[in-house]
Amino acid sequence: MSAERKLFHLRIFHKILLTLLLVAFIPIAGALYIAVYQIERSWHDNVSRQLMLTSQGLADRIDGWLDMNLRVLSQNAALPDIRAMDTERQRAPLKALDDAYEWVYLAFTVDPEGRNIGRNDDNPLTYYGDRGYFRQVIEGAPVGQQVLIGRTSGRPALILAKPILDDGGEGPSNLVGVMATAQHLVDVSDATTRARIGDTGFTMVLDPARQLIAHGQPEQVEGQLQDYGWHPILATPGADQYPVIIEHQGQRLVGFRQEIGLGWTVMIQQDYQEAFAPLLKARRDAMTMSAITLVLVVLIAFLLARQISRPIVQLTRAAEGLSRGQFDHGIAGTHRGDEIGALARAIERMSVSIRIALERLRKPA
Repeated sequence: MSAERKLFHLRIFHKILLTLLLVAFIPIAGALYIAVYQIERSWHDNVSRQLMLTSQGLADRIDGWLDMNLRVLSQNAALPDIRAMDTERQRAPLKALDDAYEWVYLAFTVDPEGRNIGRNDDNPLTYYGDRGYFRQVIEGAPVGQQVLIGRTSGRPALILAKPILDDGGEGPSNLVGVMATAQHLVDVSDATTRARIGDTGFTMVLDPARQLIAHGQPEQVEGQLQDYGWHPILATPGADQYPVIIEHQGQRLVGFRQEIGLGWTVMIQQDYQEAFAPLLKARRDAMTMSAITLVLVVLIAFLLARQISRPIVQLTRAAEGLSRGQFDHGIAGTHRGDEIGALARAIERMSVSIRIALERLRKPA
């Protein structure tokens, strides 16, 4: 039992060393933690701000483009020649609409039964009663929309539709037809391609059915419409309020989504390693600094503990020697001006006193 006590007994050197380590390391660790925490919070705010500002900038441009197209469509649907639902009278305003806006490649009208009444091109009149945008307006929606792949471009195109009302006012009872325009999404695609952050950050635009309309990598939208309802940015709670960290195809990403006009969605994502590169470097630097600081603190504490404990240990040994009658060893530290020096001198005087007392006892009476 005594052996176990000796094994775990802390000597004065260890006590001084531990005290010095605690006194030095706790404030250093606290300062490092506060510094790293502040850097992390600041950089998280910076990344969030960049993603949200880029998303908002793209959303504003698309909203402006959509609003302009809807206003043009509403204004033309209110023209008397369009309201007349007469093929000959509609030809001129439909052709003028196509000429005025280069991204519009088709402007046409449909009666409530789905029959094509007028169009800006020379193609034969056809039946549109089965089209989604037409059904939406007929069923009471203020705007009908449908995204499809253009036959010639192979890229997504947008059809917008608005009701044509007679002079009686608003409401289904006044509906005399539907006016629609088909337009290339060149402006939306170009704006989406330019909305980038760094080397890996890009944006995407989805329609209400979660189909991909535009992508920061344009080759992703060629050939066919893609369902993006699976994307983790859509499924992650809170991603529409602030950027979130997600895992996608074995890659760590930062993502954000934003709802815009007509139920469209703007999404933005960036590789985590790139977005937080300065923060990750700051963490590595902090860890390196912590390791160096720890080594220095341990080294300095070791030297100080040894410097403080060594004379005490020497004096202890000298006192033990005196208790055994060993007076021929010098007392170390008597030259010091501190408390240890005072203790050394006291032990030296005690040694002299004990020696004189012993010599007196040895003399015959």
